[in-house]
Amino acid sequence: MNNSDYKLKLYSKKLKSGKCQIKFVVSSSNQARWHGYMLAESGSTLKEVVNSIEEEMRYIDAKDAYYHSHLYNLAEPLRRTRDSILIFNS
Repeated sequence: MNNSDYKLKLYSKKLKSGKCQIKFVVSSSNQARWHGYMLAESGSTLKEVVNSIEEEMRYIDAKDAYYHSHLYNLAEPLRRTRDSILIFNS
């Protein structure tokens, strides 16, 4: 996902645990709209949060192409370890 292709809106809420719940909306003129939630550590910067969301969106965009180009690959599929982010297609 190219940075100039989309708009990202962020909303944050501080939780009792000290972490921040980030709600985000990703919209683009040529793609579906996505929204999601992310749990961020209290010391996380805005740049780190945005980079995490961008990384997940790039992964979603490339996922189909990755698996289709490796139909006969016997290796295990790439496993995501990021469990602090949820993304939904609107």
